[in-house]
Amino acid sequence: MLDKLAKYHKQWVRMSVSAGAPPHLAEDIIQDVYLRLHKYKKTAEPKLIKEDGTVNVFYMWGAVRNTVRTELGKENSYVSLNEFFNKAEPVLPDLEFEERYKDLLYGIKNEVDTWGNYNSKLFNLYFKTDLSMRKIASGTGIGLTHIFTSISKYKTEIREKFSEDFNNLIDTDERY
Repeated sequence: MLDKLAKYHKQWVRMSVSAGAPPHLAEDIIQDVYLRLHKYKKTAEPKLIKEDGTVNVFYMWGAVRNTVRTELGKENSYVSLNEFFNKAEPVLPDLEFEERYKDLLYGIKNEVDTWGNYNSKLFNLYFKTDLSMRKIASGTGIGLTHIFTSISKYKTEIREKFSEDFNNLIDTDERY
């Protein structure tokens, strides 16, 4: 399981940064994710590795996000050497990567906009806010089962249309 995860290590590091981890702590957090997944291998592996042998990115996103929230909530949970010695670590942006990433997000936005008013609003409500499916259901009057089914459909459509672009973006990034 860990060998399959290591193939996408750069992606997981970026994922931890996007989940709120400071860039200088992202590696440490991903190492914690690996340790947790290894510790709970029996329950995590069937959910993490799909039947076709690929990694379930959405499950990994949840593991990364939960670890970031858990670890950053602890006081002094990580101390980098740069913080210890009061040195700033410059992080230079990769403008080409950022441009391709924005193009990918723009493509997803355009795809969502073609789904019609109801579906695009539900997609944006779930993915662009911190509302859970339950809170959306209680706030809108839409059934929880319907929301779950719709969100699952949205994820599948996005994954099918943009997984190749996403993998190309990850494979060509040399920053990490």
